[in-house]
Amino acid sequence: MRNETLYYLLLLSPLMIGGIIAAINSEDVNTTTEKAEAWTRRAQANVSTKRGWFSRYIANPVLWLIVQFCNWTDDFAHHGLKNGIRVAATIYLIGIWCYLLFVALVFILVIAFVILALYVVFSIMGSSDSSTSQSFEKGKRIIGPVGAGKRINQDTGRIEEKGFFGYTETDQRIDPETGKLQTQGFFGMNDTETRIDQETGNIQKNSFFGYNDTNTRINPESGIIQKNGFLGWEDTDERIDPKTGRHQKNGMFGWHDE
Repeated sequence: MRNETLYYLLLLSPLMIGGIIAAINSEDVNTTTEKAEAWTRRAQANVSTKRGWFSRYIANPVLWLIVQFCNWTDDFAHHGLKNGIRVAATIYLIGIWCYLLFVALVFILVIAFVILALYVVFSIMGSSDSSTSQSFEKGKRIIGPVGAGKRINQDTGRIEEKGFFGYTETDQRIDPETGKLQTQGFFGMNDTETRIDQETGNIQKNSFFGYNDTNTRINPESGIIQKNGFLGWEDTDERIDPKTGRHQKNGMFGWHDE
């Protein structure tokens, strides 16, 4: 049997069942179908009073249609014909309703999948943008040894000192481009012999052969001032706050401005 034949048999089976019931017009069959009708009416009346989503949107609509169809066939004089039509119509209505629910479920799942996919895509893009932004900000950060009660202005590189009315500029700055420590002169900023490598955080001194690393550096990630020891770089209890540029000490309750 081909699939098409089976499909048409399934499609016509409610009509065949209804036709058989109408043809035999059996008293027992009619009694059974009328009991089923009475049960359907009670179930619809009960479901229609409930407020749950399943009762309101799944069960009640199809039961209401079946009851309305039963009302329409009440005037049929031939009991077998009336009950055969009711059985066939009920099977069709339930089948169509189940198909519509299936289509609605698939539609909801597709929409949910699309929303989830868009959320994942935008989350990845947002994370990428955030990482790029963080890397950019890290590259712009100006680090250098400033001393207690001081900070580096992250826009200008100027070293500022905390006073009674807040932070005020000193005559020193870290050149944002070269990392060199500069002092204010009569004709502008003059380079000193000290430079802070903005990539590694190493504090360097100028010599005949160029800038050489000292045994001190500022960790570019944490801002902690480190000393180069036998086992490598070792943390001290001082740091330059990576966010504010302020000189801090590590105390009992964590890092605090000096």
